[in-house]
Amino acid sequence: MHTITDNDLFHRLAFDNPWWEFTEKTRVAFKNPPKRAFFAAFFDRAMNIDQGNVLVLAGPLRAGKTVMMRQMVAQLIEHGVPPTNVFYCSMTTPSYTAADLATLFEMFCRRYRHGPNAEIYVFFDEVQYAKDWEQGLLSLASMRKRAKVICAISSGTPSIVSGKKVHNDRMEIFVLPPLTFLEFMRFRGTEEVLFGAGQADHQKGAMTLEPKALPALNQEFHRYVNFGGFLEGILSGKDGVPAPAFIRDGVADRVLHKDLASLAGVNDPQELNRLFGLLAFNTGREISMDDLAKATNIAKNTLRKYLDYLEQAFLIRRVNRVDRDAKRFQRQVFFKAYLTSPSLYAALFAPVPPSDQAFQRLAETALVSQWLGSGAIENLYYASWRGGAIDLLTLHPETGKPDHVYDLDWSNAYVRSDTRPDQLVNFVRDNNPEATAYVLTGSVARQATMKGVDLTLAPIALYSYWIERDPTLCTFHE
Repeated sequence: MHTITDNDLFHRLAFDNPWWEFTEKTRVAFKNPPKRAFFAAFFDRAMNIDQGNVLVLAGPLRAGKTVMMRQMVAQLIEHGVPPTNVFYCSMTTPSYTAADLATLFEMFCRRYRHGPNAEIYVFFDEVQYAKDWEQGLLSLASMRKRAKVICAISSGTPSIVSGKKVHNDRMEIFVLPPLTFLEFMRFRGTEEVLFGAGQADHQKGAMTLEPKALPALNQEFHRYVNFGGFLEGILSGKDGVPAPAFIRDGVADRVLHKDLASLAGVNDPQELNRLFGLLAFNTGREISMDDLAKATNIAKNTLRKYLDYLEQAFLIRRVNRVDRDAKRFQRQVFFKAYLTSPSLYAALFAPVPPSDQAFQRLAETALVSQWLGSGAIENLYYASWRGGAIDLLTLHPETGKPDHVYDLDWSNAYVRSDTRPDQLVNFVRDNNPEATAYVLTGSVARQATMKGVDLTLAPIALYSYWIERDPTLCTFHE
């Protein structure tokens, strides 16, 4: 029996790196699929990695990590980087399983005579399949000080927060979440239709919604909630309309990948799937560990392990609880678990119409998903106490006080009935009267004041689109 030689492995590497065959006369032409809104920030971070450090592109399967890395390869070569200075390797390739990261990397360096000070760009895709990948990449980066070492990972990430640095600050995490609502609209070509010339004012901090455009915006938001988490689903549809078949048949098993679970030491994938289904069905609801253990008949230690895996695979995001005084709990026995994309709910169960009672929780899930690519997600909490609750809030990282407080009202109940957001207003008055208070509605937009607290009523679809900006600067044409 013949064994796989280094030469055989290099032929496979050459297949994955066709640009190595480019010559000075080669007309460089790469396919240019749509870029995620995160691409510019990712490219900037990759180009500014400190010497000896590693950048980790982390996110769920199907989020577009491989495409983003290949787009960076294309941009490097188009801007004059020698093609033989760019190395890409996907660790999902079966023939690489017997080789470690250093072997594959040094094979490339020897072939093109890259010395210790060569300026090279190194991309390892789905690197979690390599044993001890973190130490392996850090060792490569230490040996090759001028190398830019970038990897992509779909589970087992050392951090779930973008911008976090681990391993003595030598490894930085860049999170690529499922599609944001803004990206969904851009890929479908509806952003400019709905916001028109107001797009030109984005950098000025102002936004104008086109006359009578809110119903159309809500329709887009409904599509996004049910079908909009993954670019592949949009591109496979007709005329930019997301393909339900992709969500129904593709996302559920592609995203919840049993191989990734086994890497994390999960020995019972069916038990994990049952837990994920239960969490998905209750996305946006408060959950206790006791209730979860009883409902699943899974020991709490095992539950914690499963929850950690699901979060590190970017399938769920846990949001912790504070009390009525906005104080954190020492032991977090209650939490909310949100799907990282509301479209996973449709993949597991069925699309939900806006009139369904579950839609507000899915809208809340969509809102939380807009934060996933930002370090600000660490400051996101909810509050609950006997007889009261706050849907979402953010705590100022320095003062610990709530600075943004959210109450969701998809059905416009505060406008149509005599009910008022008393809990929201009292919470703000008691904990930080200077906090910005939002009532996120289905279709109502206006300013209000209650008990001396200023309220901004804004459609949740609009706020989800505008979340990185200040919605109090929005203008509405009725």
